[in-house]
Amino acid sequence: MKHLRGEGLAPAFLPIESYVMRIYDPAFAASLTAARSSGIAPVWFAHFVAKDRETGELVAAGLWSGAEDITIDVEDPTGGTISRGYIGGCGLSVSGLQYVADLTDNPVTISMSQIAPAAQHLMRGVDLRLANCEIHATTRNGGALTSVPQLQWVGLVDAGPVQTPAAGGEGAISLTIRSEIMMQLQASNPAKSSDQHQRRRLSTDEFCKYAATIGSRAVQWYQG
Repeated sequence: MKHLRGEGLAPAFLPIESYVMRIYDPAFAASLTAARSSGIAPVWFAHFVAKDRETGELVAAGLWSGAEDITIDVEDPTGGTISRGYIGGCGLSVSGLQYVADLTDNPVTISMSQIAPAAQHLMRGVDLRLANCEIHATTRNGGALTSVPQLQWVGLVDAGPVQTPAAGGEGAISLTIRSEIMMQLQASNPAKSSDQHQRRRLSTDEFCKYAATIGSRAVQWYQG
């Protein structure tokens, strides 16, 4: 399964038949199917659950690619819909969405204006490290949204560089959203060969007793 990427705020989508085992709202599906002939105007929504830098409490923040602030029902990952508030005027765009059937790690990028007040608060008012992120999308037809925003991606914020421009240039904020499963599969544990860590499980476990002294030796277990 793939998601065809475009540029800026107007990426193109593949027809709905390209989304295997994914059931969309009929109106949204129809807009995707007609995209090749009539074009498409995508609308993006990003919702974050992060930690307040001062209190440590979890706080929610929603941004979307529109110009005004809105409250709207979106598709809930657990089923049904949920009402959320989203702040506009951030120049929000999403790229890199790819649906694959293997364990390929395909990060998704959320970009927004560096000078937008909501984006500034998101980067400095809360701690986005490993914050939960949900990305929804729908399309626009004649100024109206074609459907309830459909869930496209669920992941964790892995990086959030702020690009500070030179005088007269344009800055941007790019958040990298990765699958939580892929992050866990690729995470390294430096304590896994430690004798001290092994003994925490069982005080008499000496499996890693000499790990520090023979760490560079490649032992082939099948050779006795």
